[in-house]
Amino acid sequence: MNNQDLMYFCKLIETGSYTKTATFFNVTQPTISAAVKRLAKHFKDPLVEQVNRKGKLNTTTAGDLLYNKSVKLLHEINSVNYDVMHASEKKTRISFSGVAGSMYIPEVIAQFHQANIMSMLDTHLERSADIFESLTNGDIDVAIYSWMVPINDPNYYIRNLNKTELVIITSLNDPWANKEQVKISELSQRDFIARSEGYLTRECLDQEAKLGNFSPKIIFTARTMQLMIDLVSQNVGIALAMEDTLKDRRDLHIIHLIPDQRLWAYMQIAMRKSFIPNDYQKKGIDILRHFREN
Repeated sequence: MNNQDLMYFCKLIETGSYTKTATFFNVTQPTISAAVKRLAKHFKDPLVEQVNRKGKLNTTTAGDLLYNKSVKLLHEINSVNYDVMHASEKKTRISFSGVAGSMYIPEVIAQFHQANIMSMLDTHLERSADIFESLTNGDIDVAIYSWMVPINDPNYYIRNLNKTELVIITSLNDPWANKEQVKISELSQRDFIARSEGYLTRECLDQEAKLGNFSPKIIFTARTMQLMIDLVSQNVGIALAMEDTLKDRRDLHIIHLIPDQRLWAYMQIAMRKSFIPNDYQKKGIDILRHFREN
């Protein structure tokens, strides 16, 4: 059994096709078949079953277990490879989701500056939907992000930083400028300014619309949260936003969803438990491990 065979096997299960798997790795189809046969011989189980060449690919109980464990193992191997190859790096790589970045990047930079290690800080911005994959793959060391449910994974050090309500925002000239609460069903006919898919507020808007059995009427997709909020203030449309990001805005009206329909955003900081910082990185990682702890 070798890592390459496990990679071929996992991709085969994910694609359900020998041809697609071979194309993905730029190898021949017999190469994939041979890898599966080696694994089947090693584990004394067929692992995958197919009635005919065009039939659906099914995993045996052993095959299903091998896939689940191999995915975790391959992620860990990739992480180890990256960490060892970059063991002498003098950078701490940290990714922020859009909203988390606007809330926490200045504070993180200030703490690294006070510790006289600002040159070690390597910051990136990513969508909340992508940031955990980057962390898992070892592309970053630390992630600060927001999501609609708190993530709890034993493979990571994860700590909650904040919880904030998702609210509807309108301009002060909007017909709803005197409303305090709305039902999801009332949103079906309104024009929305929204972020693109994968950003938290857009995912929450889609979730609310799904619960209300309608598709949100999105008239403009904003590249940034700031643009979305500014367009709402100009009475272009309404939006779903995190309440804690609106504290200094006096040109907006905030409307809460009725209590049993409300959604929340959870800000969290996470780092891989398998990540072992080198001597250069320890000071920065220590700052992040205790970031906003009190």
